[in-house]
Amino acid sequence: MRFLLLSLSCMLAISCNSSLLSKADFAAKCRIALISKCPALYVTVLNKQTLFIENSGKRDNVSLSAFYKEYMSAPDKADSAVQHFIAATGLITDQGTKIDPAKVIPVIKPASCLSQGAKDQAFPLVYEPYNDQMVILYAVNSSEGFSYITNAAFESLQITKDSLKALAVKNFYTATLPKIHKGNSKSGKAYLFTTEAQYEAAMILFPQLWMKEYVDVKGDIIMAIPYPDYLYIAGSEDAEGIAWVKKELKSVHMGGVQPVSKELFRWNGERFEKYQ
Repeated sequence: MRFLLLSLSCMLAISCNSSLLSKADFAAKCRIALISKCPALYVTVLNKQTLFIENSGKRDNVSLSAFYKEYMSAPDKADSAVQHFIAATGLITDQGTKIDPAKVIPVIKPASCLSQGAKDQAFPLVYEPYNDQMVILYAVNSSEGFSYITNAAFESLQITKDSLKALAVKNFYTATLPKIHKGNSKSGKAYLFTTEAQYEAAMILFPQLWMKEYVDVKGDIIMAIPYPDYLYIAGSEDAEGIAWVKKELKSVHMGGVQPVSKELFRWNGERFEKYQ
């Protein structure tokens, strides 16, 4: 009888332990939850206790050790431990968070990010379409990186989306224009723009503010943004310049960084649209 009871106890313990999430399973759960909450991020599991998070060019390895320890102390509260992890990343400005309007900026993302959230929920972040390839998201900028603004947090600002865009663009150019660096192709007929931050892509919003000072090309402005911190410019009547940009698009690669687009775009006087 004693042997039978001991065997049953062991079987029960094994059964209970098998229902616990392994470190790898917990990491996968955190990744899915973070992407569902903030589809703008590129997140991969590096190992059993670390997530690699790419946020518009800014890359971080985030340890899950403390959160897995929290989960193991209360296995029935796994979702709570995951939410604590998400809050600790600081990557999401949600309802109840005080937003400094002077730090709101626009962020250009591939339109494909709209399909990366939870399938049964509306897209959780404030956004608007830019063209058929890209969308504009909004974030609070800080020394730690971007914290994307959710729809719930936007409602607390009590402003329209047009007002939000105007505010964000103004903040962006105030912070960015003094830091723009321009590199020329060997022929001098095309350009690569960079800044000290990872959001050159947002320069496509109201480019009138910098085109005249920084760009001298023949024909219409042709643009490419393969990654958040690469902005190429050439002229539609300059075959050599366009050829250089196309060659660059084929060769440039940033491992672990979410690409924006490998297409060329033409300025139509209001926005950049897909070219050819």
